[in-house]
Amino acid sequence: MSKEDFIAVFETTLVCANLNIIGLSLVDDNNVLITFKGNGTRKVNIEADSYGAIIVDVMKHAF
Repeated sequence: MSKEDFIAVFETTLVCANLNIIGLSLVDDNNVLITFKGNGTRKVNIEADSYGAIIVDVMKHAF
């Protein structure tokens, strides 16, 4: 599974979990952008992260 595919699946999980997140997108190989209800955003560095570490890093910035 590519990093882009993983982010797409993780995005679906976050949206379905009703965490006030409406989107998660891969900006480049090193960053994802979390988009919240109300259109606020947060950029998260995922450089050199495993898929498990991506989950941890994104969740740290989701709240």
